[in-house]
Amino acid sequence: MIATLGMRNLESFLEETTIEDKEDGGIKRQRQTVYYFIIGHLDSENYEKFVVDEDKHPGRLWKTIKEHYASTSAENIATHFEKLFSINFPSSSSGLSEAISSFHSTLKFLLSLSPQLFMGDIMPQVLAFYVLHMLPEPCRHVSTAFFHAIIVSTKIPTVEEVFREVELNIVCCVDNEDESNLALKVSAKPKRQLCSKGKHNPLAPHLEQECFQLDPEKCDVYHRRCNNHKVGTALSV
Repeated sequence: MIATLGMRNLESFLEETTIEDKEDGGIKRQRQTVYYFIIGHLDSENYEKFVVDEDKHPGRLWKTIKEHYASTSAENIATHFEKLFSINFPSSSSGLSEAISSFHSTLKFLLSLSPQLFMGDIMPQVLAFYVLHMLPEPCRHVSTAFFHAIIVSTKIPTVEEVFREVELNIVCCVDNEDESNLALKVSAKPKRQLCSKGKHNPLAPHLEQECFQLDPEKCDVYHRRCNNHKVGTALSV
């Protein structure tokens, strides 16, 4: 709104009233015009909140409005920075994609709240280093590559460039590790020794005289006993 007032050459009427101004009827009428122009752009809730100036001075009204929204904006910025730095980057591909999306949306909202914070290079560079530091172990090679490139070229990447590289590497650096870990777990699991084809396996966890492969009538008893001891469900015959 301050830009609109400036375009209409009304900004000077927001300044404090001097004794000469009070005695000048023309200036007083112009101040009232600016005052009504401002309150004409307020909704009913904000009207009740801000319009308390009985002498209809636009400068004091405008100062009250600016101070209120400056305080609200600062609190908003602090809240969203806290949200930004509380985002974790997990090792799973779905979790990492979700974290990147959340970081992007929070950063975009912060930019809309306070564009001046991101006008220079410092804040974007700090955030880029922060993201590189927070990447999970499977994606650390991305961090290493970026840090090496920074040393060679002295060019610091943007947050967008970091995330773009991570997104390109999510499948190979996260999913492949998950599959490798799963394969290791499966291969490390000991194979259960079973009796089959009417023969008893000496390595099976039961005695030969209790083997239902040798005596089918013992099958029901054996399975019930296993279930009662929570050893497992039905075994392969």
